[in-house]
Amino acid sequence: MQSFIVLGIIPGTSVQLTFNFWLSIAILMVCSPLLRNLWRRRISLRAYVIAFQISRVINQYQVSA
Repeated sequence: MQSFIVLGIIPGTSVQLTFNFWLSIAILMVCSPLLRNLWRRRISLRAYVIAFQISRVINQYQVSA
C-alpha cells in the first residue's frame, strides 16, 4: 500500500498524481482569493475596461492642431 502512495497511484484506480497535478492545485489555491475578489468586483472592472477602450479610440482619432 505504501508503494502505491509513494508512487502517486491511487489504489483501485488508474489515476496517478504527478508533480504537475500538485503544482496546479497549489497555484489554484493561491489564486482563488484573487479570482473571488475579481468576480465580486466584475461590474466596476467592466466599467474600467470600457473607459480604457473609449480613451484608446479617442486618442487614436485625435486631430493634432
